[in-house]
Amino acid sequence: MNKEKEYIIQFKGLKEGLHQFDYSIDGLFFDLIEDSLYKDGNIKVILSLKKAMSVLLLDFNISGTVESICDYCLEPVNVIVNSQEKIYVKFGEKYDEPTEDTIVLPHGEHELDVSKIIYDLIVTSLPIRHIHEFDKNGNSECNPEMLKKLSEYSVEEPHSGNEHENQSDPRWNELRKLIVRK
Repeated sequence: MNKEKEYIIQFKGLKEGLHQFDYSIDGLFFDLIEDSLYKDGNIKVILSLKKAMSVLLLDFNISGTVESICDYCLEPVNVIVNSQEKIYVKFGEKYDEPTEDTIVLPHGEHELDVSKIIYDLIVTSLPIRHIHEFDKNGNSECNPEMLKKLSEYSVEEPHSGNEHENQSDPRWNELRKLIVRK
């Protein structure tokens, strides 16, 4: 089957009721998406589509991993994806997305391409920081050479005898508490 057509659901010919579609997301899927931030993954998507007279309910269950780049060591890292989302598809005069969970299709439409929806759900469910996990001993699984190099260039508080240099604006003290050190 053509990989692009795999994600197009012909809802016009479906009977009212519940229908299930299973997708395996990998590098071929990410190749289909223009300007994709990711190139590979191992994700299982179960889509339950409930067709009613004037609405479609898409219930997505997404789980697996996406290959990304570690924010610390710049080595590949598998980031866990786990998401359950509902999207409502209604019909109207023209295509619209009035809310994040609603799509309006023109009355004459008879199919829906869910590839972009799946991609968007994957990307928005990822954590902001992509970093390697810690092993059972509490050590980072990041590239040790890169961590060593980063520690050489990390900025420490200035240590000088000049009292005026050590004084800083006290408003910065609360912000310094937010700095995450590894």
